[in-house]
Amino acid sequence: MKKSTRQPQGGKRNPPEYHLCLFVAGDEPNSVIAKASLDRICSEHLDHRFQVEVVDVLKDFRPALEEKVPVTPALVIRGPERRTVIFGNLAETGKILAALQVGGESA
Repeated sequence: MKKSTRQPQGGKRNPPEYHLCLFVAGDEPNSVIAKASLDRICSEHLDHRFQVEVVDVLKDFRPALEEKVPVTPALVIRGPERRTVIFGNLAETGKILAALQVGGESA
C-alpha cells in the first residue's frame, strides 16, 4: 500500500479535501494507465488538496474486499457523507472531475 499526501509547499498545512483510494492489479496495463491518469488529474486539477492511497490487490486483496471493490482498476473517492467508486483506467478525465465535483461539474 502506498499513501501520499500532497500539500502546498511552505505555509500552513490544510487537511486534504479529497481522499482517493486506487485499487490496481500489479503492473497490468489498465492499472498502469489508471495510476498515470490519477496522477495527472491530481496535479492538474486538485491543487494539492488530496490524499492518495494505492492498493495493489495482488499483494493484499483484503482492502478491496472491505471496500466491496470486485474489479480493478477502481478509484474510491471518499468525502463527507459520500462515497463514489469509478471503475476503469480513469482515462476519461471529464467523468473523474464530475465525480470529484471539480470545475463546476457535479456527479
